[in-house]
Formats: sequence, structure tokens, C-alpha cells
Amino acid sequence: MSPRSRGRRDDRRRPSDRRRARRRSTGTTSGESAATEPSSQSSADQVEEFVTQVLAASGQLLTLDSPLQVEGFVASVIGSWWQHPTPTFGPVLVERAQRAATPEAVALLHGLAAIAEPGLAALARTALDALGDPTSDLPPWARLVGRAALQESFTLEEEFGDATQVIMTFSYDAARSEPDDSGAKEPAHALVVLVDHNLGGIAKDLWATDHAPGLLEQVRSTVAGDEGLALTEADPSALRVALQDALDATEQTIDAPLGESFRDLRALLVARIRSLPEGATAIEPTELPDAEREEIVADFASSPEATDLPVEAARTIAAELVGYGCDQDRGQPLRVSPGKLEVFLFAWLPRTGLLDQRYVGDVTAVLPAWVRYAGRRTGLSEEAVTETLAAVETLVPRFAPAYEDRDNWGPARIAVDSLLADMDPDEDNADEVFERRMFALDGVPAPGFDVTDAKAVQRLVEQENKDGKYDYVSPSEERLHVVLLQQLWFEDPSQVWETAVRLLDAGYERTEIFRALMSALSERPQDSEAGLRDADGYLEALAALPETWAARQPAASEASEASDAPDAPDQS
Repeated sequence: MSPRSRGRRDDRRRPSDRRRARRRSTGTTSGESAATEPSSQSSADQVEEFVTQVLAASGQLLTLDSPLQVEGFVASVIGSWWQHPTPTFGPVLVERAQRAATPEAVALLHGLAAIAEPGLAALARTALDALGDPTSDLPPWARLVGRAALQESFTLEEEFGDATQVIMTFSYDAARSEPDDSGAKEPAHALVVLVDHNLGGIAKDLWATDHAPGLLEQVRSTVAGDEGLALTEADPSALRVALQDALDATEQTIDAPLGESFRDLRALLVARIRSLPEGATAIEPTELPDAEREEIVADFASSPEATDLPVEAARTIAAELVGYGCDQDRGQPLRVSPGKLEVFLFAWLPRTGLLDQRYVGDVTAVLPAWVRYAGRRTGLSEEAVTETLAAVETLVPRFAPAYEDRDNWGPARIAVDSLLADMDPDEDNADEVFERRMFALDGVPAPGFDVTDAKAVQRLVEQENKDGKYDYVSPSEERLHVVLLQQLWFEDPSQVWETAVRLLDAGYERTEIFRALMSALSERPQDSEAGLRDADGYLEALAALPETWAARQPAASEASEASDAPDAPDQS
């Protein structure tokens, strides 16, 4: 493994603290959009403007006949503030609607009580109770909104396994105590959720239709004519878990590429998920042990598909493909598709920098061989393999420039790269240099860190010791820490790192080792310009560790070390 890949294998998506200002658009059956998204004014002004707009638009609710349209309207209101950093929109909206007490405000409260998240829904119900729940002036939908019951549920999947479409049909019939004035029944409706497995299993898109029978007929007809599609009945309780996981993944993804109607319909989906039965447990991806991962890599390297490939390149690139499939693709190291490989080449690898630079050019030859190998192992159809190979042919020429483009690098790759910025990444001792500098800093420095800048190093040392980690008693001890850190970074003298490794092998903790090394350094006279003036004495002091340092510890510490600390190595 390239040293530049160390420390980056957990560089996954992080919870977003950035909010997109997206232009909202209405789904085909979600009702009319209720309001624009909150603007970039002050928080109080945003809330006031937003609440005023929503209450003004809520008159539409009195003109709607369908409970689904009402739920779509209210969901779009909730979607307006989804992921917005100001959390008070909902409560203020309920308070203002209660105070207004107009038919349209009461209608809005009914909608919020039906589909909003539990806390906000409870506030809306309390407001309705305070108003005496005047439903006599509301359309028939007031008795049905939020009471749809699941009828059928399916999953639709294609051969590549890039995505799963979840199809759920619902009906209000069970909640209807009497027919409406027209005597017509509300038609069954459907929600369709697209879960994208290439993007970490996020719920990526969402749409609704009020013609569920027609949708199912169309889907069944399409599946019947395409061997690569499979429609399967799904257990509702299992769907509850799977869809919640997908929504959680969406929440944790920075700038997820969501469908146009996702924001408007998200609250409706969340409400429908809450109505599904409980009881299922999450199915965790199969955790493939390292030995089995290595078996796949070795099998590929010795396969007919890899006959003409450089062995080390084949093994290295295959190891990254296997690791990516196991850790990022639901434990599927052998799944291949144009979409998965595009994400692997242009998102995952450039962001993490996991591929050793020496083998970047070999991707052109190795990846097609891997597709043929994985296709054979998984039974992928000849048409699917051909399609994937055609996609790879267009992808691989663009990989090397994308891999080196720093705009594609993740924060961890940028930071780790700073540890080795002064050396050739292909040098044989790069692993050792990385390990030594990580020990010196106790972590990855911020991008642009300059170890020759004494003030920058001083700030880093102060940050590490802010909780009294080293129990320094004077500024001079922190200055010794700075000198020692720079010695370790440049391995000058080399005996400093050799001593640290010896103490690590003996079982000492990093903090103890720094204290011991500093004790040796403190005994030697320093010159601000020339550095250490008694180099030989310093090397002798290093060689005498840890006994000389341990002997100078207070009696209480000695007693503690006698029972807890590892035995010092035999120096005889």
C-alpha cells in the first residue's frame, strides 16, 4: 500500500453542515408548491417572511379535493425548511396558524398534524385542540389526510445492481367512514423511491402518482419484456428499515444529487415510513475477512483474464476494487457496472488517494480484465459485460488526470499528502517516513503545515497539550517538545526515532516515550543557532533510556509503573 493511502480508508461521507440553496419544483402529484424556500435574510426575518407566505398560500387547501394533494402541499411546506440551519420555522408556523384561526390556517394545521415529524405534529394537534378542532368548514379530505394504509409493496431491480426502486401503493379506503359528497372513492396512489447503491445507498429520488394500478401494470409489462429486470414483493417491515437507512444516508451525504421532487415529497415519504409495520431488523452487509479478500485478489491475478498483466499492478488494483466493493458496496467485491466503476474511478479513488501512484497507468489494462473476471464469477450476462467494457473504454483515459487533480482530493488525502510533500512518493522508505512523522505529530497535520516554522510547531504542541496531556511545568518543556518533534520529522539524529521504536516495541505509550526522549534532550546544552552542542552525550542519553528516565520519576509514579507499565527491555 502506498504510504499516501494510510489513514484515509475511513474517508467516507460526513454529516453535512453546508446547506444547498436549491430551487424547488413541484412533483407531478404533490399539489401546488406552497412557498419559496427561506431566503438569506436574518433568521427572524426569514421566519417571518416564510410564515407569511405559507399562510397566504394555504387558501389552496380549501380548493383541493384529494387528501394526497393536501399531503403533497404540506410536504412541500416542510421541504422548504429541510436542512435549513434555522430550526424554528415549524413551531412558529403552528403558532401563527393557531393565532390566525382562519379556515385555511386550520386546514394547514390538520395537514401538519397528519404528516409532520412527531414533535411538530404534536404541536399542531395541540393547536387544533385549543381551537376546538373546527372541521365542519373543511373539505372531506380532513377526515382522511394522514390515514392512508399500505396495500402492496415491491422492489424493482436491474441486473447491474446499481439501484433499487421501491414501489408502495396506498389507499385511504380503510379510513373512510362514509363516502364523500360525490360518492367517489379516492383512487389508490403510489410512492416510488429510488435508492442509489453507487452513492452509498442514498434515497436519491422520489415521486408519486395517484394512479397506482396503472403504474403497476406498466411496470409488470416492462419487466416481462426485459430479462435484466426483476420485480419482487417486499416485506413492509423490512422496507421500513431499508428506507429509513436510505434516508439516513441521504442526510449524511454532502451535496447529494437529489431528484427535483425529492425535497417536496420527502416529508410525505417519512410519514408513510412511520405507518409501515415494525419488527424487522437491519440486514448488515456481509463482512468479508481479510483472508477471503486476499483470496479473490490472488484468484484474479492467476486467472486467464489476467494472464498478460503485470502481477503487482493486477494485485494492487484488484485489492482496491475488492476493498471498495466490500466496504462501500454492501459487501459485493465482484459486482461491476458502468455506474459503479465510474464512481470508483472519479470519486472514490481521487478523493481517498488509495491507489499507489506507481500503478495509476496500469488501470487501463487491469480494469477491463477485472470486468471480464468478475462477470464470469458472478454470472453477469454477456450483454451486461459488453456494455460495461464499452463504458470502461471511455472512462480509463480520463482516470489519470482526474486522480492527480487536487480539486478532486478529499481533506484527508490533502492533509496526508502534506506529510510526504518533500519526498518522492515512490521512495522505498516512504512507509517508514510516514509512520515516523505520524508519531511525531500524533495525527495528520492541517494542509500547508510547515514543520520548519517554529511558531506553527509551537501552536501544534500547545494544542496537543491543552488538556495537560504532558503535564508540563514550564515553557522550556514545551520548547523541548518542539525541538524533539522536528528531530523526529527530519530523523536528525536518526537515533531519536530508533529509540522511540525501541520503546514502542517494549510497550511504552507515545506520551511516555516523548517524556523519556525529552529527559535525554534536557540534559544536553543547546545553542539557539547551532542546535545541540553535546551530540555524543545526547546519543549516550538516548541509549540509556528508559532506565535513566524511569529512575528519575517520583516514588508514586515508580510504584504505579511497577504494577502497570511494561518491563523495560534488557540492556545487558
